[in-house]
Amino acid sequence: MIMPTKIVKPVDSIISISAYILKILKNGSINTDDLLRELNGVYFKEITIEKMLLCIDFLFIIGKIRSDNDIIELNLR
Repeated sequence: MIMPTKIVKPVDSIISISAYILKILKNGSINTDDLLRELNGVYFKEITIEKMLLCIDFLFIIGKIRSDNDIIELNLR
């Protein structure tokens, strides 16, 4: 699910969706509702809130983003 395999298509992988989240966050910090709306506006398929939260968790674990309450922003440290 994180990486593409024979079963998981690249457009369904968390790494692919996370790249689009990082592109959106380059414009500035955003809350989760607006992030989901913008992500569904630019991504090929409709993304559920659950899959987006998995991507946010993944990006947080690898240190690419930080969160303050409901606001998500790039981690530039």
